[in-house]
Amino acid sequence: MVTIMENFPFQRVKTYPSFVVKFTVGALVAVLLTSCTEMAGPAESAGVEIATRNTVFGRTVSGAGCGVGVSRAVALPEFVDMPDAYAGNINDQTTDDMKSWAERIMQLSSRARVSENDALLLKTELLRAAGSNAMQWPSNWSQGEDRPPSVIYHTMETLYPAVIGYAQNKDIFSLQEQEIFENWSGEIVSRVGRTEKIRQWQLDNKKYQYGALLAAQSLVTSDRRGFSQSRRIYETAMRGMRSDGSLPGDTGRGGNALHYSNLALANLVAIAELNFATGTDLYGSPDDPRSIHHAIKFLAQATSNPSLVAGYADTPGWEDGSFIGYSPTRQDRRWADRSSSGWGYYYLARYQNTDAGRQLLAASPFLRLGRSGVHQQSGGNARCNVG
Repeated sequence: MVTIMENFPFQRVKTYPSFVVKFTVGALVAVLLTSCTEMAGPAESAGVEIATRNTVFGRTVSGAGCGVGVSRAVALPEFVDMPDAYAGNINDQTTDDMKSWAERIMQLSSRARVSENDALLLKTELLRAAGSNAMQWPSNWSQGEDRPPSVIYHTMETLYPAVIGYAQNKDIFSLQEQEIFENWSGEIVSRVGRTEKIRQWQLDNKKYQYGALLAAQSLVTSDRRGFSQSRRIYETAMRGMRSDGSLPGDTGRGGNALHYSNLALANLVAIAELNFATGTDLYGSPDDPRSIHHAIKFLAQATSNPSLVAGYADTPGWEDGSFIGYSPTRQDRRWADRSSSGWGYYYLARYQNTDAGRQLLAASPFLRLGRSGVHQQSGGNARCNVG
């Protein structure tokens, strides 16, 4: 008997061809099924018990953490037409519009947990983007030094929370609408995966972002190969981690070393969570020095004591990859007090009472205070997702 607690607001259960998506005990979880019969309300079919959508393992979700505000509607750009420059230090309309669109999608995804109207708005926004074939790449996307990684990165971070939001609400899409969205998102994932950059990047938050996106897309399309590839990406990151828990590549980003290390961990936690229900525990033992727990401890410690990362951050050309005003010895530590720490809710749901969990809580006021907010690499409003 497999019990699936779906934390959604609607009192109905939808047939899924192979995957049922659920967010349980603060985790992104997919349970592999052979079939599940559609019916009105909670029921049992083919050995699978489907519980009502407003509880998580018997816990009623109040919705208090889900009621975020909703920003104005912005069309997702037809083309990811970006300048050949480090996007973090310039004003770029395409990037701004992509971030604004993703923010609204995440806000609607959060509110859809307690509002059917917002779920329908989310559906409309996702189908509009898919139907218009948004986020195509211009012919010059691969030209230049900064443009190629920027195009790939912003495409992935925009699509990831959209796929998560779709997965949470797939039951309100008709079969034809599911095909429209999944064909669109699948084409983008495939396009990203074919790039030379994705093949080259190994120890880099952008490669981990691809792993998370691949796992999310695999969730909604029942692609075991995608899950296998995401696991290989995760395992490469763990093998490449230094003995102190620091992540090579991202810790070499000047004043952004902690900023990008945080994004790396957000993506790696996403991969671990999305793979958990396939029977693969990528987290490993909290005492394993070659596990993600060790990396989380380093991030927490270096946030409190940036001198721990300064030596790694001071690499040739670091000025080109730092936000203005930050340097190897003056780290951007804003992640800890922002929704960009939201991935920590998933981790803490499993490991709050470990050394790494306690250090993460101590380092992040955002998590410690139980605040809500949306973040792309966290798949939306993680506080809402944990119930």
